[in-house]
Formats: sequence, structure tokens, C-alpha cells
Amino acid sequence: MKEGLIRDLEAFLQQEDFGKNWDGAYQDVIPTIRTYFRSRGFEIQDVSEWDSTSREPELIASKTDITVRVPWSEDRNGRSVVQLHSIQVQLSQSA
Repeated sequence: MKEGLIRDLEAFLQQEDFGKNWDGAYQDVIPTIRTYFRSRGFEIQDVSEWDSTSREPELIASKTDITVRVPWSEDRNGRSVVQLHSIQVQLSQSA
């Protein structure tokens, strides 16, 4: 499920002309990922690094049976970056 979600997100971002470089995360990519999940019926929550389990700021998208956590961080040049392969997908017990 996670790999399929990552492929869908990558395709969506490429349609939005982001290519493969997801830098400028908070300014550009995170709002677009927010749009992706909202258009699929997810509720969105932004979590600071202080409140996240990963200790990175995260976008949390949740639906009845699934929660997706999308962390972002800064690279060594100080740019915010989303690593799509670091997302976490959690299914509820009833799924």
C-alpha cells in the first residue's frame, strides 16, 4: 500500500511540475500534498517537530481506516525537503 501511495503522490507532484526534487517543501510541496489528500477525502493536520513521533514537522492525513504521516526536514543546505519514502502508512484495526 505504501509503495502505491508513493507512486500516486509522485505522479500527482509531477503533474504539478515538481519533477523529482521535492525541495522547498513547506512553501510548495506540502500545500500540494495537502491538496492531494483533501481531494481524496482525508482530514489534514500539521504537526510540529515538538509534537511528532519522528521529531520532524509532519503533515498527517487521516481517513476512517488509514493515517498517513508525511515528515519533512532540512537538508544540509537549509532547504526543506520531503522524502516520500519516509512516509508512514497506518491502517486501523478494522481495515
